[in-house]
This record gives sequence, structure tokens and C-alpha cells, in this order.
Amino acid sequence: MAAERTNVTVMSAGSASALRVSVIVPVRNGRGDLMRLIDALSRQTLPRGSFEVVIGDDGSTDGSTDGLATDDGWIRVEPGPPMNSYGARNRAARASRASVLAFCDADCLPEPEWLERGLSALESTDLAAGRIRFDVSDPRTVWTLLDMEAAKDHEREVERGTAETANLFLRRELYDRVGGFDDSIPEHGDFDFVQRCVAAGAVLSYAPEAIVWHPTRDRAKPFLRAIWIYNRWYAAREARAGRTPEGLRLRSWVPLVQPIRARRRWRLSFGPDRRWLGANGVSPNRREFMLALPLIYVFLPYYSGVAQARGWFDGRRLR
Repeated sequence: MAAERTNVTVMSAGSASALRVSVIVPVRNGRGDLMRLIDALSRQTLPRGSFEVVIGDDGSTDGSTDGLATDDGWIRVEPGPPMNSYGARNRAARASRASVLAFCDADCLPEPEWLERGLSALESTDLAAGRIRFDVSDPRTVWTLLDMEAAKDHEREVERGTAETANLFLRRELYDRVGGFDDSIPEHGDFDFVQRCVAAGAVLSYAPEAIVWHPTRDRAKPFLRAIWIYNRWYAAREARAGRTPEGLRLRSWVPLVQPIRARRRWRLSFGPDRRWLGANGVSPNRREFMLALPLIYVFLPYYSGVAQARGWFDGRRLR
């Protein structure tokens, strides 16, 4: 731990007036991921005195942030009780000092030009959703491909008027204007936040030059857990707002109909999406293709629908 502290305390931080951007990172029990992220941030092409790193610790019990705060303020830690990642982001964002906020997850690795490219993109838009590339495991599994297909395609997400906080730039004024993240529900808060920004008149753009790398889920259990959590709390937000979640509409329970319609609408290929996977250097082989088909068209739609049904009940109680 002493060596880790030495690695980060040598950084120089500018005064609050010199800061151009605050990097906002939530963490709970992720010391190893956090140290790799800090190392990547220490190699940014943007001068160190031009940015700060503010970590929202969501009640870690493994010493995730012990000794990370630097004397010069380049890294600051905002601890709090365990709540959820959106509460941790809010806590860190409200304590930050720059006029621009750059959101990144603890398990992401930004490329050296990430901050410079994100700030450049923000000159012509209100929200810049950077490119998220996958650090693909070797050997990979069919779950790897499904995980890649399920999220992080910011180009398509921006078309839908939303984006994820794994790689997102915006001005503090916009964050304050919409009231930050809704942390009353533990998931889907980044989509909700960006949608509220767009509804408030903000322009959302895709920034492919601002790149971070994200790990894949390569086993069934963590992948299915993530799908369950995402669908459950998406549906809870919809139900609380008085809307019907997509998974509770009758057409979603007709075999094959909804996945086929959805994939046509978003221009996805018949099997695992070749365009998005190819953009990440992956080409599914025949075995992966055949294993993925029943999961994409049969199992995952119904599994997601059941999770949304559970979330609908949660949302009704919240109302």
C-alpha cells in the first residue's frame, strides 16, 4: 500500500481556477481496478494541473480508497455509507471543483488522450458520450459476446437519446440544472440522467475519439445477474413514472417477435451483431454463432421479461 501511495502523491494539481475538468469515479470494494484506473489517468496527455480525480466511495469495506487522497488535491476521496453508484457519483460531483465533469467507472481504462479528446468534443455539444471498447478475454465464451452486445455501444445509444457513465463528458451547469443522478433506484440511473438532460434541451453527441476500455463478463452467472439487475430496475423506473415497461407489453411474450423487431429497428445482424463485435476486433465463429442464437431469440427475452415483471412490482410500491 505504501508503494501505491508513492505512485500517486507525486502528481501535481493546479488551483481550482486552473482546473478544466473533474474526473468522477464511483467505487465499492474495487481496489485493484481503482489503482489501474489511477495509473491510466496519471498518463493523460492533458497536463496534471488541469484536472482532478474525485472518487465517490460507496461504503467500501476492503480499503479501496485507503491512502489514495493526495496532499496536493489531485486525488480526493468522498466517502459515504453504502447506497449505490449514483449516490457515490453525486457525492463526488458535488465536491468537485471544475466546470466540466468527466464520468468514468473504476473498472475502465482510459486511453492517454481521453481527457483532451473529450474536452475537444464538448466544445460543440452539451454531452459527449465517448467510445467504449472492450478488453476481450482469451479464451472468450459465448457469454463474452452476449455481454458485448448487451451494452456499451455509445454510437447506437446516442441515437436513442441516452448514454452510459462509463465514458461521459458534460458541463457542471447542466448537471446542476437537471439535479444530478436519481439515486433512489440502484440501477439504470445513467440512462435516466442523460434522458433528462436531453429532455431539458441539451444536445447529446457521440465522441468516438475519446476512448476508454472496459472488461467483459465471460461467465453465465455475472452476465445473467447484470441482465437481471438492469431489466428489473429499468422496469421499476418506468412503473414508478406510470409507464408500462417494454417487457410487460403483450408483443414481448410472443415467441421470436420482439427480438426480431428490435434487432431490425436497431440494424443488428441476425446472430451476434457483426458490426459492433467487429469494431471490437471480434468475429464470432460458427460454434459461438449457434450457441448464441437460442439465447438471443428465446432465453434472454423471456428472462428479461421476468426481471421486468419483478421490477414493475417494485416500481408500483415506490409510487
